[in-house]
Amino acid sequence: MNYLALLRGINVGGKGLIRMSELKGCLEKAGFAEVRTYIQSGNVLFVGPKAETSRLAQKMEAAIEKTFAMNVGVVVFAEREWREIVQRAPKSWGENKDWKHNLLALLPGTDPTDVMKAVGALKPDIEAMTAGRGVLYQSLSIDSFGRTNSGKLAGHSIYRRITVRNINTTRKLAELLASGSK
Repeated sequence: MNYLALLRGINVGGKGLIRMSELKGCLEKAGFAEVRTYIQSGNVLFVGPKAETSRLAQKMEAAIEKTFAMNVGVVVFAEREWREIVQRAPKSWGENKDWKHNLLALLPGTDPTDVMKAVGALKPDIEAMTAGRGVLYQSLSIDSFGRTNSGKLAGHSIYRRITVRNINTTRKLAELLASGSK
């Protein structure tokens, strides 16, 4: 079965630095098969038997902590789940080229309602946020980013329970998962 793991907070702003080749070796040593990475921001594709994604995330977190002495949050999706996340995105997500579109993947145990409460009232003329299964689809006006409430999410404590991917990475990961299943 094909899986996607999203790691939170590695190789961002010069912090949490892990070389992808070293991460790949760490995960292979921990028993993950056919490990591939995509770009430097902690996107890991792998193959494994059918298992609970939360257990796979815990296993990966433990391997990373043991190897790199870093506490890294991980969320794992089965290929089918990720494909559905991409397919079920709101029609408007990605439509406006003057807006930035992100996928906020929630670490296990994080409730989308809590994230929405932290954001507060949205300003529909400059931002949108829609809950999906284990994710939030975020769209923000680039010109008005500083005035958006969801753009200030990084200042809230719940942000440590989220890992963000832009729309292009989100879609590319779906393609890579599909190509790995052939």
